[in-house]
Amino acid sequence: MTVIDARVDQRLIHGIVVNQWNSKLNPKRFMVIDDVVSHQPEIKDSMRLSKPAGTGMSIIDTEKAIKNFSNGNYDAQKVFVIVKEPETLIRLMDSGVEIPGVNLGIVFAEDGRTNISKFVSLNQKEVDDLKEIESRGVPIRIQYVPENSSISFDKAIANHEFK
Repeated sequence: MTVIDARVDQRLIHGIVVNQWNSKLNPKRFMVIDDVVSHQPEIKDSMRLSKPAGTGMSIIDTEKAIKNFSNGNYDAQKVFVIVKEPETLIRLMDSGVEIPGVNLGIVFAEDGRTNISKFVSLNQKEVDDLKEIESRGVPIRIQYVPENSSISFDKAIANHEFK
């Protein structure tokens, strides 16, 4: 299993991911793991149009991702995992997938979420899930684009209350 990074980004695949993060990480495969989007052919097709040349792209649900990782399907690839929710990463980790780091990209400001940076707002469940990931030794950072300095998750949530 060669996950090189994981990103929580509610937009999933967009220009910043396929251009700037692709240049920085050089993944062999973009892996979008989402239980809703993976069953929407039109959205999957539009995401695939942005796939950089020379890379693969999987848009699959969590169970299929777990099965594919367990079967060694990606052992020879550098995989960049992209999810909407931190809970998905916990499910992957519970199945034995090693996540070396988590980047919080875009998490929309919505009712019930507290803004912790320009592009990241979280609710209490998301904070709890991220703390669980961090407790397993996985560093979590906020970094919109590679050129930005990263901000640690712990520093970003300090002095905030969550609903």
